[in-house]
Amino acid sequence: MGCRAGAVLVFMGMGAGCTVGDGKLGFEDDTATTTIGPPTTSAADGSSEGLGDTSGGFRDLGMADDGLDSGCADVMASIEPVIPTIVLLVDQSGSMSDDFGGITRWDAVSDAMFDPAGGVVTQLESSIRFGLTLYTSNNGMFGGTCPILTEVAPDFDNRDAMDAAFTEPLVEGDTPTGDAVAAVAAALAAEPDTARAIVLATDGEPDTCEVPDPQDGQDESVTAVTDAFADGIKTFVISVGGEVSAGHLQDLANVGVGKAIGDPDPAPFFEALDSEQLIAAFGEIVNGFVSCEFAIDGVVDLEAACQGTVLLDGVPIDCGTDWEVPEESTLELLGSACDTLQDGGDHSVVASFPCTVIMPIP
Repeated sequence: MGCRAGAVLVFMGMGAGCTVGDGKLGFEDDTATTTIGPPTTSAADGSSEGLGDTSGGFRDLGMADDGLDSGCADVMASIEPVIPTIVLLVDQSGSMSDDFGGITRWDAVSDAMFDPAGGVVTQLESSIRFGLTLYTSNNGMFGGTCPILTEVAPDFDNRDAMDAAFTEPLVEGDTPTGDAVAAVAAALAAEPDTARAIVLATDGEPDTCEVPDPQDGQDESVTAVTDAFADGIKTFVISVGGEVSAGHLQDLANVGVGKAIGDPDPAPFFEALDSEQLIAAFGEIVNGFVSCEFAIDGVVDLEAACQGTVLLDGVPIDCGTDWEVPEESTLELLGSACDTLQDGGDHSVVASFPCTVIMPIP
């Protein structure tokens, strides 16, 4: 008897938020139907409640008896998203107290991150490992410690700790951006080797610890971001207001994702001139960093991988165009399917393979 089973991943909130169901690719010793769904409770009669309900993004992948005996042994596997670690690096210099449409720039950044209803950290804290670093200096090295950092280490469900740290310090001092990026990148390099990024929010041209005035730290900032990318850490930049030159923002954006300065296909940077644009910038960056790769707790026969089925929001998508298995334990969405996953909506991804195509990890 042929058997198929599915793995379920459900995206909640702004696209990156995710809850893994029981997520098992199960082979149940000659059973004709395998149903995969979220964790359920057992009814009094011993049956399972809630399985096979497609209304919440889950799908019953039961298969009829096809008359074949595959000889499947019990195999259990699951798919899980690649969890990103993102540090929000925020300029704490004195100009962040300037007006930004009726509130300060500082408060606008706080709202974009921590607003109880729509803040990006509030929405995604359970599915992304967020950290926070605030940076400034008191006249560079001449004032003692430089850069001055206020740090909250990356973790899940970190919104309250980050919000408390953000509201405590004074907004004052200088803008040693390159030094701060280097410090954050060094800390991130010690994090688990997964998707890692820095989101830099600054409102002014950078200076350095050695030369706090004038603000001529552009080269140092570009070097720090370049070095971070070499360590596997991407950097995305948001200008809070219009004081940072477009040329510098473009250079940071390019090297932050591994492009050369002056690349004919430049990376996007973000210049937010009001609170709505700032919220949109944070949302676009973080959602765009949602990985379209999933780790499979099993080994897929690469030559036969397209015998599998992948459903995005309940609709089958095409192998080779919309998804692939680039490595034997990795599923990746491609092109428009990946774009859909990163658009900020609620999405489900369901993968199934014949039991002759997937095996347990040795």
